[in-house]
Amino acid sequence: MALCSYTFKVNCSIQRPSIPTKVEDLKASISSALKPFSRDLVHFPVVADIPKAVKETSIKLLDAFVGLVFEFVDQPLLPSQSNFAPVEEIGESVQVITVEGEIPDDFPEGVYIRNGSNPLFGGLKSTKSIFGKSRHIWIEGEGMLHALYFTREKGRGTWNTFYNNKHTQTETFKMEIHRKKPGFLPAVEGDSPAILMAYALNLLRFGVENKYLSNTSIFEHSKKYYSIAENHLPQEIDIYSLETLGNWNVNGAWSRPFTSHPKKAPGSGELVTMGIYPRKPYFELGVISADGMKMVHKVDLKFNRCTLCHDIGVTQRYNVIMDFPLTIDINRLVRGDSLIKYDKDGYARIGVMPRYGDANSVRWFGVQPSCVFHLINCFEDNDEVVVRGCKARESVLPRPGSKVKEFERFSKGSEETSSTIINNASLEESFFYRVCEWRLNMRTGEVKEKNIITNFFMEFPMINEKFIGLKNKFCYLQVVDREASSISDGLAKYRGLAKLQFEEDVELIKVEYHMLPEDNFCSGTTFVSKPQGVDEDDGWLVTFTHNENTNVSQPFSKDLVHFSIVADIPKAVKETSFKLLDAFVDFVFEFVDQPLLPSQSNFAPVEEIGEAVVVTTVEGKIPDDFPDGVYIRNGSNPLFGGLKSTKSIFGKSSHVWIEGEGMLHALHFTRQKGRGTWNIFYNNKHVQTDTFKMEIHRKKPGFLPAIEGDSPAILMAYVLNVLRFGVENKHLSNTNIFEHSKKYYSIAENHLPQEIDIYSLATLGNWNVNGAWDRPFTSHPKKAPGTSELVIMGIYPRKPYFELGVISADGKKMVHKVDLKFNRCSLCHDMGVTERYNVIMDFPLTIDINRLIRGDSLIKYDKDGYARIGVMPRYGDANSVRWFGIQPSCVFHLINCFEDNDEVVVWGNRARESVLPRPGSKDKKSKRFFKGSEETSSTKNNNESLEESFFFRVCEWRLNMRTGEVKEKNVVTKFFMEFPMINEKFIGLRNKFCYLQVVDREASSISDGLVKYGGLVKLQFEEDMELIKVEYHMLPEGNFCSGTTFVPKPQGVDEDDGWLVTFIHNENTNVSHVYIVDAKNFATHPIATITLPSRVPYGFHGAFMPL
Repeated sequence: MALCSYTFKVNCSIQRPSIPTKVEDLKASISSALKPFSRDLVHFPVVADIPKAVKETSIKLLDAFVGLVFEFVDQPLLPSQSNFAPVEEIGESVQVITVEGEIPDDFPEGVYIRNGSNPLFGGLKSTKSIFGKSRHIWIEGEGMLHALYFTREKGRGTWNTFYNNKHTQTETFKMEIHRKKPGFLPAVEGDSPAILMAYALNLLRFGVENKYLSNTSIFEHSKKYYSIAENHLPQEIDIYSLETLGNWNVNGAWSRPFTSHPKKAPGSGELVTMGIYPRKPYFELGVISADGMKMVHKVDLKFNRCTLCHDIGVTQRYNVIMDFPLTIDINRLVRGDSLIKYDKDGYARIGVMPRYGDANSVRWFGVQPSCVFHLINCFEDNDEVVVRGCKARESVLPRPGSKVKEFERFSKGSEETSSTIINNASLEESFFYRVCEWRLNMRTGEVKEKNIITNFFMEFPMINEKFIGLKNKFCYLQVVDREASSISDGLAKYRGLAKLQFEEDVELIKVEYHMLPEDNFCSGTTFVSKPQGVDEDDGWLVTFTHNENTNVSQPFSKDLVHFSIVADIPKAVKETSFKLLDAFVDFVFEFVDQPLLPSQSNFAPVEEIGEAVVVTTVEGKIPDDFPDGVYIRNGSNPLFGGLKSTKSIFGKSSHVWIEGEGMLHALHFTRQKGRGTWNIFYNNKHVQTDTFKMEIHRKKPGFLPAIEGDSPAILMAYVLNVLRFGVENKHLSNTNIFEHSKKYYSIAENHLPQEIDIYSLATLGNWNVNGAWDRPFTSHPKKAPGTSELVIMGIYPRKPYFELGVISADGKKMVHKVDLKFNRCSLCHDMGVTERYNVIMDFPLTIDINRLIRGDSLIKYDKDGYARIGVMPRYGDANSVRWFGIQPSCVFHLINCFEDNDEVVVWGNRARESVLPRPGSKDKKSKRFFKGSEETSSTKNNNESLEESFFFRVCEWRLNMRTGEVKEKNVVTKFFMEFPMINEKFIGLRNKFCYLQVVDREASSISDGLVKYGGLVKLQFEEDMELIKVEYHMLPEGNFCSGTTFVPKPQGVDEDDGWLVTFIHNENTNVSHVYIVDAKNFATHPIATITLPSRVPYGFHGAFMPL
């Protein structure tokens, strides 16, 4: 990308300062690209409401944290890089008296000015921290203008020439100068965690994620002069003093980044600009009036990616847009990949649109993938739009994690290359630039594409600006010295100039070179047209050159060295940094109790009772053939008295009920030997995950809510949770409990299972299948019929999004593990098995942190997105999955899956949309989902009533493995129901019965959306799979159930030989019970009601573990 110069014709009147003998250390430019830094991290809300003292103290705390954890290190320069080092401002302009040769008499009065990188505080910095390393790259230095003023003395005809230099004083430049030391952490190149932290900490401390550089180009519009780099707005410059006058936002009409290369439209003098941005709209184009006072046209071109477009073209009628596969994507960075990345297999295209067109008016032409930063010119030639520019096969842009030495391979000496090397797309051509021409036929759509120059690499093109957008004959470029660039470790140097002449038949007929003496290099070349010139090439090239032989510099022989992340940081430093972060959180974030309505009283947590308590109150009789065992249920039981919300300068966030720490409630049934009577014990205990222990150790809430709330608050919760605890959220383990190979596990799918001592309920630790599984683990693993292998899956918000595993029957090894190559992170909560197959649900409820960064929802249901069910062999791979497209819906729980001739039958609970809380959602919205417990009519069902959109009905999908046909239908339309269960002996096999909990919609409504279940239902299917019988076991008013499970009769014959066991809470008496219901006599009263010694809050899934 250009670090460009221009010559402006102005009337100069300058005071004469003292005169030095020479002017030294003018900076050279390179063929690089300015990186527009992602503004995906949304701006913080309502900072003005926070007292100034609070803001200042929080910033001081952050500064202290940065000062302790991050070490700024000077980046050494090689001897060959000496002229990339910065220079100081000289203060006042100085007269230049040494001129070899003669300035032409007809040379115009004016200012030759060049922009470039000139880092503050002695040079570029790297950082070391516990998060890794990051470093600034040369193009990230603060902008400095170097100006040469040409004025003629009146009446004498002699020239006065003055030189001055000055930094462009952007807002962020002023911040750093005020601090008198480096402040902004490098946020482009390095280890992904370090870059992410740099983004967050820069934003917290300075309000922006990176410095506004303004170091790339300088342009004129309507007699005003602007310095620019496309990560911010142009800075208006006083051309005489080089003082910075402030941002130019076209009187408030342009509020986004601004291209470094705007173009004046031929004829109208309007300025055509564009701005890229890492969140939608990715690319906007604007047309500014000739007087610079207003934006006459502004349009979103509806890009589907943030392409790093550095230049734009114009013709007499059209704008020309480059869309090449060099993109900015913060989501890649979050996944540990590159923020800026070139995809050599991605698509490339050039767009041609009318000057005031919209996205639909763009005519796109597909071209070969390549990297183009600079256009030479564009013009119309009959039916064709001709585009000339500088093209490389790939991008030389540094990427996070890239090695400096990588650039040595891009430069191999300055001699000419052969056509053989060019045809073979040699390594040099992959990264250095050649002149290319694209001819785009607006009538036929045909594209002709060719290289024009094959003997030198060259960049930084310029033409006579009178011909911008018109057919021109000449262009000029800087020629790469590949050998000098190689020994300069990849920082490009230019040792000559090239003049290209085109003939009328568009074939190149002449190339002229102006090569500099050895070790002399140029930058910022521009064409100065002769005031009375006739021909297009009447004029001069003006360029800054530097002689490295006469320059004195301190040699550096040490390359940058990578360093380890945490191991080298002293323990005391780490502990102190954590204390500083805690102090920051305590100061900036206020934890607030989330109040419960009276109708929500049984969602409140309870304390652990300590030791198991004997249960003595039993109404009815526990059946004689009921098995010894433990009925156990998992659920949310928040620490510290209940769920918390937070308030901060970043906004509000709150925990949702499903984020409470897991608590197990267990009822132990044992028969006294020889007496036939039952001993029943009740106990409860939290599942002590790693994060639970952290919070208990702190004795107060620590984790910031990171699911629901304002996007900036959630983002900061993610960052600060990771910094302080090493994970972005608590490991909840509050959803289910299961058995495998006589071991018992508590689980929630944001972490690994926790092994549980079924007798004491003590937590024994993570289960990672002897190190073979290191990712989240589904809450609903399934035992494969026949083999008893455990089939599992795990979702993750970065690739691989979905992995499936098969664990041996003895639980000791992973016998199969496969990435199913999902292209999104679907929130899959359950999976199915049949005798031969695994069944995978892929519905449009997804987790995407990039949405959150854009200010949208972390978890979101897309009702217009695709939905599908996959069927794969037990040990298959991604290619073996047979996908069946179905109606979009939300499915959390499957009832069962089985094979029926050519069909795989899937039964589950389906809602039209998702009731999951989303960031920014309001609780009141959920009231609309609940309308009372009365039955729904078929009319309401057909009209997809609001209730059905968010509550679940039983659905059947029949997937024909031979024809690909799908049959899809609701099985029950009378009640909403969830939390299905069957006789587990029939998992994966054809079954006849299933049981579910029935939603009490009225009670759920007055509970403000927290669902309550007022009864149980038993569904019976006939041999032809048609539902023939539905039985209900409804609870007394004010009684609600949770954690229902089926307990098979030990010597049972029929599938429904057994009992349903469920926790019941009576809200009228605030007493909890356990019901035992005879599955064969389902509608009758419970055969036993067990009164518990402690209240049991509503929860999730239960299980019965025979002993």
